[in-house]
Amino acid sequence: MNLNLNLGQNKFYVGLGATLLLGCLILGFLLFQASSDFNDAEQKYAGQVAELDRLQKLDLYPEVENQKILEEQMKSAQDAALSLHQKLVPMAFPLEPMTPEQFQDKLNAAVKSTVEKAANAGVDLSDKLYLGFAEYRTTTPKPEAAAALGRQLKCITLVVENMIERKVGTIEKITRTPLPEEQDTKPAASAPKPRPGAGKSAAQELLSVYPFEIQFTAEQKAFQSVLNELSRNTTQFFIIHPVAIKNQSEKAPKKVDPVAAAEAAKSAAAAAATAAPEGPAAPKAEKLRYVLGAEKLNVTLRFDSVVFASNLPK
Repeated sequence: MNLNLNLGQNKFYVGLGATLLLGCLILGFLLFQASSDFNDAEQKYAGQVAELDRLQKLDLYPEVENQKILEEQMKSAQDAALSLHQKLVPMAFPLEPMTPEQFQDKLNAAVKSTVEKAANAGVDLSDKLYLGFAEYRTTTPKPEAAAALGRQLKCITLVVENMIERKVGTIEKITRTPLPEEQDTKPAASAPKPRPGAGKSAAQELLSVYPFEIQFTAEQKAFQSVLNELSRNTTQFFIIHPVAIKNQSEKAPKKVDPVAAAEAAKSAAAAAATAAPEGPAAPKAEKLRYVLGAEKLNVTLRFDSVVFASNLPK
């Protein structure tokens, strides 16, 4: 069979070829446009990454309105801190100049007064108490430490007299942390010299803390009264830390057997009737026995007497 294909005369093949050619052109255009869009998107992404990196490395600079609000809040906080500081400064015993001999005289007088008040209130004091200053019973302190010791003596006396007035059971021990003025402040030969500008932190410049501990026994009500009264006092600012609080009676009291109690009551009534022929006497009302809350506490408290600086640190 002889087939003579004439493309010019066969319209189907001509249309098919034109369609394929047009499709190829359109596909090529779409590929070119997609490639161009991809390049644009990649360049835009790279620019945004660079801008983000630049913004992250910039120093923060708030807007004018936000800056104004921040400054107002800072001023309000500073005014509140200054007002509180001015209220706290007077809540401390002043530092009175005195000689070592004057301090020793004040110490002996305070010990004598405390012993007399304790005896009148029925509070037992340890023989070695001496308000925590036993080392100065017979010796005088350093001249530079006398004034600071005098202020600490007032702080300890205030707390001890408060306990005596609330009639605690016993005051057994007072442990006092030595003051910086008492310690040997001479620098060691090998100690490095402080660098210029080195000094106390802002918190240390703002206040000074002088701790001491008191070990005592008291009923729960008296213990609560001591804490409440010290928290209300405005003479000296204290921070109170409970070191140890323990019941003297660790075991609960035994329950009373009702059968045995009834038998004991009957026996007592029969004995009273036999002893009094004219008639049994009226039974006495049995005294109530407290099951909880009657035991005493062994307490150790740490008192931080705080002295605030007269001026706020810059």
